[in-house]
Parts: sequence; C-alpha cells; structure tokens
Amino acid sequence: MLVRKGFIRGVQTLHTPILNTNHLSTRQGLLHHIRLLDDVLNRTSYNKTLLFEGKYKRLPSFITSRDTVRLENVIREFTDGLQMAQALDTSLQLNPNEKLGKIGLQLFMECHRNMIVPTSTSLTISLMNEYNKYPSKETLDGILRGIRKVYTHLDSHKFHLKEPADIDSLVDRLAFSQANAATVKNALRILNYELYSDDKVRVVRGRKTSDEIEVSKGWKYAAGIPTLSDAYTRSLDLHNRKLVSINEPSLVLVYDGTLRDANKILPTLHYAFKEEKPVLLIVNGEIVGDALTAITIHNNKSKRNKNASTAVILRYIARDHNGLHIQENYNLINFLKLPRGVGSIYNPEFCDYVPSKQTAKHYFGSIESIKATSGECFLYNDNHDGVDNPALRSTVTIYVGGTSEVEIDRRRAIIDNIINQYLCHGLSKGFVPTFGIALAKCIGPISQLGPDYKDTRMVLESLALPMENAIRNLYGISNYEVSKIVSDTILDPRFSYAILPSGSTNTISKGYLEPWSFVENALTGVSSFLSLLNSCDLLVSCIFDKPKRRH
Repeated sequence: MLVRKGFIRGVQTLHTPILNTNHLSTRQGLLHHIRLLDDVLNRTSYNKTLLFEGKYKRLPSFITSRDTVRLENVIREFTDGLQMAQALDTSLQLNPNEKLGKIGLQLFMECHRNMIVPTSTSLTISLMNEYNKYPSKETLDGILRGIRKVYTHLDSHKFHLKEPADIDSLVDRLAFSQANAATVKNALRILNYELYSDDKVRVVRGRKTSDEIEVSKGWKYAAGIPTLSDAYTRSLDLHNRKLVSINEPSLVLVYDGTLRDANKILPTLHYAFKEEKPVLLIVNGEIVGDALTAITIHNNKSKRNKNASTAVILRYIARDHNGLHIQENYNLINFLKLPRGVGSIYNPEFCDYVPSKQTAKHYFGSIESIKATSGECFLYNDNHDGVDNPALRSTVTIYVGGTSEVEIDRRRAIIDNIINQYLCHGLSKGFVPTFGIALAKCIGPISQLGPDYKDTRMVLESLALPMENAIRNLYGISNYEVSKIVSDTILDPRFSYAILPSGSTNTISKGYLEPWSFVENALTGVSSFLSLLNSCDLLVSCIFDKPKRRH
C-alpha cells in the first residue's frame, strides 16, 4: 500500500473460488440442486398433488399433476428461485454445495433448453452416479454410446397414429375435463386429424361462456403489419385491439419499389374512400416519408367518417417467400386476383399511369377478408382454384369460453398445450409409450449386445428408473410389485405393450403415449450435460464484474 500526498492507493484482490472437477466432492456438489429438482418432479408427477404457495399469493393452492400447464409454471418458478437464492441470502454464498449446485443447475437448464421432465433429471443423476464409480474417459464414452443406442432403438420403433379412435383416447387422457376434450376433438375432426404444424390451430380468448370454433382457408402471409410508426399503428388501433380484422371485399395494390412520394398513393386512397372499400397495399420496398403520413391521415379520416376504407400495409421480402421476387410469385399474384397478372404490379419508374379510379381495371386486385397482427397475417379469397402453395392452408381458431377471465385463461393454456405441444409434435414426428415404458423397452436389446459393448451396459439400470417412479406414483404399490411390473414389461417383446397391474395393456388404445420429440430432447440434453460436465477440468464459481463508475 502506498501513501502519497494524503491519497491512499490500494490493491484489493477478490477471491474467486476455482474448483477441480476431478474431485468427487465437486462432481457431487454440481448435482446438489438437480437432485432437489428431481425429487420435486418425481413427487409431483403421475397422479400426485402439490401444495404450492405462489410468490404473490396469500394462501397456498393445490395443483394436480394432470394440470400440466400450471405445474410447468411452478417448476419454472422453483428453478428460478434456486438460482436466485444466493443473491437474496448471502449466507448461502459460503456453502460450497450451493455454489456448485447453482452452476450445475444452470448448465442442466441450458442443455435441456428449459424443457425439463422427470426423465431428464432421473437419467442425469443415475448416469452421473455410474460415472463417479469409475471416472474415466472410457466410462464416459460407454455411457454416451449407450444413450446413442437407446436413441437409435426408440427412433426406429416410434409409431405414427392414424386412427381417429387412438388419437381421441390420447386426448381423453391429456384433457383436464370433458369440455376440453370435446373442443380438441372437434378441432381435430375439422382438420381430418392432420395436425403437423403448430400454426394450424390458434387458441384465443372467447367472449362467451361456451367454446366456438371458426374455420377459414386462406393464405398465410409471411409477415404481419409492420410497425412503421406509432401514428400508423394507432390509426389501425393495433395498440388496443392487437388484431386488424377486415371481413369485407378489399382492393389490392402491389407496389414495386420504395414508396416515398404521397402523390403515388393519394389517388388510390381517394378511390378507396369514395368506394368505401378497404385497401391492402403490398409493397416490395420501404414505406417512408410523405406516403406513410398520407396513409396515416387517410386511416384517421376513415375512422372519423365511419368509412370502411382502411389502408393496411404489408411488406414483401423475397427471402420470406422462398427467394421469389414479387414478379416471380405467380401463385400469390393469382390468389390476389390481379387483373393483368404481373402486368398489374405498379412500378413508378416503368408505369405511365398512377393507380386511380380511371386505371382501376388495370391495377387493383381483390381480397375477401384480412386478419392481421404485427406478427402474422392471413388473407382469404373464395375462389382460389389453380393456386397450389404451402402458404394456402386451412386455419382453425378456437375461441375459449368460460364464466370468468381466470377460467378462460386456464382453459386456453390447457387446450393450447394439448394441441400445439403434445398432438402437433406427436402427429408430425411420432409417439412412444409414456410412463418411462419406452426407455424400459430398450433394456432388452442393449443387454444382448456383445462383449465389445461392455461399458455401454452401464446405462441399463438407469433406464428402468423413470418407469419405476411412474408406476409407484400411479398405483401406490410396494417396491417389490413395481420391480415385477417393470421386469415383466421388459420381457414383453411387443414395443407398444406394458404389463401394468390391470394386466397386459396396449398403450396405443389406452392413450398412454407421449411425443417422441419429448424423449428425444431428454436424451439429447442428458448426453450434452454429461459431455460438457466431464470435459471441464476447472470450474470458476463466481466472477466479479468491474464496478461501474458513479456519476
């Protein structure tokens, strides 16, 4: 320390613990919070009930394991609390297990992309225990090779549901009530049980006590209404309504180039105002300057006069349309009913006449209705024969009803989770038996591998854990009976069958299924976590940022 002219200069070192992962205590500490998370997940899954007191709730509430949406929110809040505990309680910073547990949990959450299921935590802890018995590169390689064998076996045995009765059985098991199940089944029947993407069904709040379903076949435009300026979005009431819905025939003008001059668009706006027709403006470029101001003023004038001539702008970007320029997108041009096809696209540099009342037959197409938000847009036309494009699709909108906003929000979240998580992923990528049955079915094939796969067999005991936990929670039976059920299921050569207390059970007809993508993500996350954790030699448990200068 130096003393110079009344000023004291000092050098302070901040202690940053550096931990060696080759020590068993370090590896065990990294699993501290994951063990706690695994305990919570396994105690709240499969016919269990959780008593939970929320952060801003005065009284705790019961949450059943069937209410998957609320349970996921609880688990997310729980994991966030574990990671924030050290910041709120300084005494925990002195506990090495808390520091290591936070690092391990953060790494675990990143590897699983925050999609946590009981299978992930159970496999991670069990396989890490196997590795800790013989910590070496050969052991890790054997475990990872075993996970790859499980992945390959399940990928080759997954099945795709085709029969409506089987899909309905799955819906009955997932739905929280008969009303939810009936709504989901009605939506599936409309789509002919062909649900292969998560944008075919939209689940939104309704305004009635009963559910309503609206079906429309239209063009899913690749972009929504651009937020060009606050004044423009306010002229469309996007701040309040969030949705621009025009349910009457509209004019369509396709503009090629940057729209800057107001005199290029004013004749179109005057014509739309006199005809009292909305106008859809698709621009292949920027919309700036006086032109944007003129459109905003026109929309405000239309609202004041209760005139239907609202002007909606959509931008056309080639990369959103498979690299096609507007002149090359014949399907879209035909769908918009432009009178002269490509010749109706207005370009101020090459066209002699400005779109107006006199040139309406040359430039303006038509559209039956428009539904757009700032994120997406659907265009609808009655006659679109000869137009074949993946963007042209049937869209189902479910308006969820209820007696209160709380009930509507809960039901909306449950129905959306069933349709756009379970059914969408399962029908597109395939299903496997749930309750850990799929992993248990892999034990037989892996145990029959030759002597070259000796290290691979270390995963065998871990593969039975998810099914053991599920059966114990589902039926409340003794460990001896659980072991017998699991062993009988393993010996049954039929992949879709399990030996449950009720006897030999077809998991397909009973709806005991889960999307293959859920198991796939769990296996991939476990493999990534083990690889990353055991590829590090040192861990830095805390990094101090440089203090910010005070002004």
